[in-house]
Amino acid sequence: MLNLKDLGQPIEFWEYFNQISRIPRESRYEDEIRQFIENEAEKHHFKSQIDEIGNIAVEIPALNQKLKCVLQCHMDMVCEKNEGVIHDFSKEPLKLKIIEIENEKWVTAEGTTLGADNGVGVCYLLTLMKKIHENELKFDSLGLDLLFTVREEYDMGGAKNLEPNLVDGKYLINLDSGEKSITIGCTGGIGFHTRIKKKSVLINREQLNLQPIKLTIFGLVGGHSGRCNEGQAHAINILSQILWKINKKYTIHINLIHGGGAANAIPREAKSIFFIKENQFKELKSHILDIFDEIKKNFNGIENDMQISLDKLLDFSSDEVLSENVQDKLLNLLNTFPNGPIAFHPKIKNLMFTSTNLGKIRTKEDHIKIRWLHRSLSKYYLDDIYKQIITVLDLSGLEKENTFRGSYPPWEANFNSELLKIAQEAYRELFKEEARIKIIHGGLEATLLIDKIPGIDAIAFGANAKGLHSPDERLEIKSVERSWNFLLKLLKKLD
Repeated sequence: MLNLKDLGQPIEFWEYFNQISRIPRESRYEDEIRQFIENEAEKHHFKSQIDEIGNIAVEIPALNQKLKCVLQCHMDMVCEKNEGVIHDFSKEPLKLKIIEIENEKWVTAEGTTLGADNGVGVCYLLTLMKKIHENELKFDSLGLDLLFTVREEYDMGGAKNLEPNLVDGKYLINLDSGEKSITIGCTGGIGFHTRIKKKSVLINREQLNLQPIKLTIFGLVGGHSGRCNEGQAHAINILSQILWKINKKYTIHINLIHGGGAANAIPREAKSIFFIKENQFKELKSHILDIFDEIKKNFNGIENDMQISLDKLLDFSSDEVLSENVQDKLLNLLNTFPNGPIAFHPKIKNLMFTSTNLGKIRTKEDHIKIRWLHRSLSKYYLDDIYKQIITVLDLSGLEKENTFRGSYPPWEANFNSELLKIAQEAYRELFKEEARIKIIHGGLEATLLIDKIPGIDAIAFGANAKGLHSPDERLEIKSVERSWNFLLKLLKKLD
């Protein structure tokens, strides 16, 4: 439980953040958080509407309304937890705590994601609603539509399927980006998954003197797949490298490959269960540890807690393994796939242009399922990397079924945006410095909403959060007040 007195202003923000951390809001399961928002709107005497997919909009009219602005966030969160952490996101509250890193205080959650992405936006809008109702804030000519969307972390389905006329305005402020900067562009994305037919066979482990082994890669940093240029290791990729190498040297029989948690998160953990001749275990273990040590050297200073375990399974009952043909082809495939940065921007230094992330692999009863998310600032190269992956899959020779899960276009930067100029002026007046203007390698709903709301001009910003999409997610306490003050300054200028 947080001591709210330690968290600064606005106190209402932290009260709401504490409350929503007890409410389930996994992507696609936003019913309870939406009901909470609806109840708050009703309590504060503001009209709310819910569209068919589940987005909720709260209207706050001005007495002499001359201009309207849409403020937007998403209700859902990525639900990731560390290996061994027991937590049911569908009913258990997050366990919040304050930590200190390099003399700065942060809020984080024990063993799980925090949901600052985009709980920060949710709490800013709820705080606005409350303060306007209580006459602590007043806008004479600026009307507000507060838009809370669903499924952002799954497929951006809320923004994609926003019903016409749920909100409208001249300006859009998305509250799902970083602090001390103004975002005016982002990548597009394509998500899809592949089902690979297993073609399993049964082995006689006793006759062949086989021992079941579990190989696990864990303790990685992980994080948002749009930040894959920061040098993090990719657990599925490391596991695949090791399996491919030992499959060339030994006779192994794979029962299971399992890793990652979400298409838009860099996998932090991955494991495989396989059989090997019992008298080869010691030699195999030494060989695997040598490979891992060589891999680990490449991540010095980044992956300080990356670990490997190789254990005999004494009570493993299944004798089912992949056929030799499927196993060889699958390992070739996994070891060939590109992961992480594909290209950097040809003109803007250090801006990642195109990337891909194999975010999740699961061994099911009759198939192996793999999920990807591709990102690019170019529609052309977004489609290009998608087709490259499809081509590699075709070349694998595996029986498979590809399913397109959806896409969203890049948000093309408008450096002549009227809203941007007003925001820059507000930032300069408030902080006596220039705001950084950013194009990010990640998806923001603004890229879809500018097509849904004709003629709208958009920017994005928010508080400072790190470790998004991982259990290391944390929210810098002082940044909440700083970004809140910037939001108020900008709204007052618009008013």
